[in-house]
Amino acid sequence: MTLIHSLDKIINKLDYKLLNGDTSGVTINSVVYDSRLVKSSDLFICLNGSRFDSHTVIKDVVAKGAKVIVVEDGNKNIENLTFDSDLVVISTKNTREALSIISKAYFDNSPDKLKIVGVTGTKGKTTTSFMIKNILEASGHKVGMVGTIGIFIGEEHILTDNTTPESYVLYESFAKMIDIGIDYVVMEVSSQSLKYNRVDGITFEYVVWTNIAPEHIGENEHTDFEDYICSKLKIFSKCKNAVINSDTEYYDRVIDACKKNNVKVFEKKGRKGFNLTMPGEYNVDNANLAYTFGKALSIDDAVITKALENTVVPGRCELVYKNDDFKVIVDFSYENNGALKFLNTIREENPKRVVAVFGCGGNRSKDRRYGMGEVAGKLADFIVLTADNSRFEKTIDIIADIETTLTKYKIKNDLERGYIIREDRREAIEYAIKNHKKGDVICVMGKGHEPLMEMNGEKIRFLDREVILDIIDEL
Repeated sequence: MTLIHSLDKIINKLDYKLLNGDTSGVTINSVVYDSRLVKSSDLFICLNGSRFDSHTVIKDVVAKGAKVIVVEDGNKNIENLTFDSDLVVISTKNTREALSIISKAYFDNSPDKLKIVGVTGTKGKTTTSFMIKNILEASGHKVGMVGTIGIFIGEEHILTDNTTPESYVLYESFAKMIDIGIDYVVMEVSSQSLKYNRVDGITFEYVVWTNIAPEHIGENEHTDFEDYICSKLKIFSKCKNAVINSDTEYYDRVIDACKKNNVKVFEKKGRKGFNLTMPGEYNVDNANLAYTFGKALSIDDAVITKALENTVVPGRCELVYKNDDFKVIVDFSYENNGALKFLNTIREENPKRVVAVFGCGGNRSKDRRYGMGEVAGKLADFIVLTADNSRFEKTIDIIADIETTLTKYKIKNDLERGYIIREDRREAIEYAIKNHKKGDVICVMGKGHEPLMEMNGEKIRFLDREVILDIIDEL
């Protein structure tokens, strides 16, 4: 991995004002944006997030030995600060954009040395990404991956907090991929990453657009749908080719964005059938989109088909356990659109009962809670309400919000065509398994592949599939 340590080279493409010190001849140890990780001679970039503004800890960062500080124009937290003459302080319009520019230079322009496929949309990003990765590998490429399930660099699997990590983490990962001979990267591109400059500096060889629907709107996310779709459409200013689902809503806006940016478009039209390991019409749609991508690269039909039919995605309609009496399936569906597709897919198998075990994430739009309650109320035969990533909310308060929708549909807190509450997620799963009836499909929803659960600011190990198998072993 090549690292650039000369400050002048790292910031030569950054539009900035020098507030203090002199950049000439300065070298830095590393680039840091988390104040807790600062060491001697580091360059620290201040970011103003939804919950924390690191401009407020500049004194602490300097005390730890930071040599260069990058601040945002007009931030009030720097107005009364004074600096020693040997500290370099740079001001720029947008420090998130600066993080991307500086990180790209620091890691020797790593995104420019790879062919990067960006997969974006409201639903289907993860599954479609895995399908595309399989197609590329089957055609002889060495492929890295970035997305909801983590970063994959050869045999290394790194967990991440966000679908699309901060630009520094991205470009560091790209540099590692280059070192082991990876030539293609498939990455999920979230609306937040486009809005907050995490993918600035990347030119996507291909962008794959799955679909778009109102989602990620609310506290700490997008202000409204217009903000959401505008953020998504930014991706077409960063790509050469696009594979578009022609059945997507807002199709005209998607195509207009492609035309405006002179992007070559390959459209998914028609529908091929595949013998997929994952059930559901929506997965057939994902497969057809991935197939269109493969054909855009002139990959042989037989290679594409075999790759698609061998694709397995952790936590996406994943069959964890099955015997003659019942099945347990894990799925990542955490809001009404995903839950509707998932539970309808389970219904198509004509089970005796559908048992839904779910909660909802805290500090997110309450519409998700009402939506999940509505879908489960219509499609599940029995519901166990429990914890998800409650974050800084009380689990019981989140459950109470879901209950308001269930009672609206006259579903009662009882054992016959109703629901019960088990705040502890393990106890909820255990209840569903211990009290199963012959022919049940138990659907554990909301967390899918996630190995951690966030409660009261702490993250604890909790992987649904592990817990399910552990409970069954005990029984």
